[in-house]
Amino acid sequence: MAVASKTTRSDALRGRIRLLAFGVCALWVLAVGAVAAVDSNALWTIVHGPCTFNETHFNSPAPCARINLKNGEADGWAVLKDIVGRTQFLLIPTRRLSGMEDPLLGGGELPNYWIPAWATRKLVADNAKKELARDDIAMAINGAGARSQDQLHIHVDCVRSDVRDELRKRAPEIGSDWADFRMFGQNYRARRMKGEEPQPDPFRLLAEDPRSLPLRDNSLAVIGASFADGAPGFIAIAQQAPGGATHLEDLQDHFCKVAAQ
Repeated sequence: MAVASKTTRSDALRGRIRLLAFGVCALWVLAVGAVAAVDSNALWTIVHGPCTFNETHFNSPAPCARINLKNGEADGWAVLKDIVGRTQFLLIPTRRLSGMEDPLLGGGELPNYWIPAWATRKLVADNAKKELARDDIAMAINGAGARSQDQLHIHVDCVRSDVRDELRKRAPEIGSDWADFRMFGQNYRARRMKGEEPQPDPFRLLAEDPRSLPLRDNSLAVIGASFADGAPGFIAIAQQAPGGATHLEDLQDHFCKVAAQ
């Protein structure tokens, strides 16, 4: 009986410690959100700190929504609910990577982060409280000169309805190689990708485009698509400017109006 009592007390203590840790993490998320505009390391701080710690010690990703460390932190990733909008999530590597300008990007050494980013669409749909079609979802990474955070992160959210409708209409113009593409008065480069998942790695596809500026001068979006022949796929869109002063998150709608259509 004494042993059982000690075990019960230990379990209760661990439970209280876990709740305390999660409470601290919740406050940490609020604090990180408050300073994110001025602290360029805020995302790295929370993913490398409480998300990784809680997954390792408590088998819970809190305050992240998901985390995958099965191949170690160097090849892991986390999903964090963004404080902007009800449906926006961020896919964040658990490895220190700065962003589009990181020399490791596009070289084949890193995991294809776009695959778990695409899987995150289920969380977007859950928060939208509606099943969303492939072409309702956009993933985007802003250029080095147009971001607030110095840890690579892919925005996952609903696409703007006008962007979705334009891409549906003009999909036949977009081939399997990168080509110039003008939309809403803006110059882009675009190509189609076939398959249920975004592969090969879109970073690598862009890095191998001979007519593109280096990745550090680009932003990149990958938008779900269903082509006329019924094949599932994606439309990849890049926008380039010296220093990466481009912001393809603008193709997303953090109010997710497509969920009401």
